[in-house]
Amino acid sequence: MCELKGDVRVLPNATIVIHRPWAKRQSWRMKPHGRKNDPHALARVTEVTVASSHHTAGAAPRCTASHTAPAVVFSVGGYAGNMFHDLTDVLVPLFITTRRFGGDVHLLVSDAQPWWLDKFGPLLGGLSRHAVVDMGRGSRGVLCYPHVILGLQFHKEMSVDAARTAGEYSMADFTLLARRSYGLTRDTAIRLSDGNRSSVVRPRLLLISRKSTRAFTNAGAIARAATALGFEVVVGEPARHADLPSFARVVNSCDVLVGVHGAGLANLVFLPAGAVVVQVVPLGGLDAMAAEDFGAPARDAGLRYVHYGISVEESSLARRYPRDHRVLRDPTAVRREGWMALRAAYLVGQNVTIDVHRFSGALRRAMELLRQTHE
Repeated sequence: MCELKGDVRVLPNATIVIHRPWAKRQSWRMKPHGRKNDPHALARVTEVTVASSHHTAGAAPRCTASHTAPAVVFSVGGYAGNMFHDLTDVLVPLFITTRRFGGDVHLLVSDAQPWWLDKFGPLLGGLSRHAVVDMGRGSRGVLCYPHVILGLQFHKEMSVDAARTAGEYSMADFTLLARRSYGLTRDTAIRLSDGNRSSVVRPRLLLISRKSTRAFTNAGAIARAATALGFEVVVGEPARHADLPSFARVVNSCDVLVGVHGAGLANLVFLPAGAVVVQVVPLGGLDAMAAEDFGAPARDAGLRYVHYGISVEESSLARRYPRDHRVLRDPTAVRREGWMALRAAYLVGQNVTIDVHRFSGALRRAMELLRQTHE
């Protein structure tokens, strides 16, 4: 990150000049993105040049528009379009970076497709009361600010480290903002009590459907098992682009979210507080990564979390490889070959056929958590 204060001028050609008439001229380049150590993501991020100017005031780039509010310059390049990365790499870091300004901050974005700005427009509007400036489309002239932050502050995967904010805000505040931004009405999940165990009150469970990989092959059987345990079951596929508001409303109407490890679980940000996230973790020694990506964020957001690691028999890989194959026998060795080997072996092409009898334990645990007092 780079924080500039003084006479700061943002040019249309991805250059930022801080005007210091008597200073030695310096310049450097950086990529304003949250995933700072990922070369694959950064390869899709526009580089910004920062220069200090020692010219006289008359020779500096002339301001087209001058503002008193600060600005944050950031990129949505990288893995844009994946809901998990949209939140982890951009939106949660943007919330962390802009929170101190109380909405009086200009958002200057690069590498943003129009559909991305439309999809997350309500949330961006919750972060800033000023119109978003798309730096990649059309000349905006020279924009002048007294304070510019280049880049985003990143705490951890899809969450806020409340210890680093001195307790002033947390991931629960981000999810509240997300609900408010999309006009969602439920802030608290249902809380069951022993007295209504046999009543008509049925907690609503959303089973996330995936089509290409890490899909449930027996979603119907899972839905029937959940219904038998007392849930009202909804099966839904995560939204694409313009459909996000409608899918957010579906998520917010539910008390339990069930899905295989993947971007669809990022929609947990729309759940009401006290709801339960059930993450189904495929084969591949992915438990630690899964817990970091979705377990910790769920708890940080004031949700409950149930972790379900599948057995070998529940994986489609058991029908692709012999039982003594290293993919089934030794995931640790596969992981040592690097991320691409892990991805190819376990994240692409692995589907899940749930043992509904075994999985009923996770569903009962979710029901039990809904009977506990919300913290």
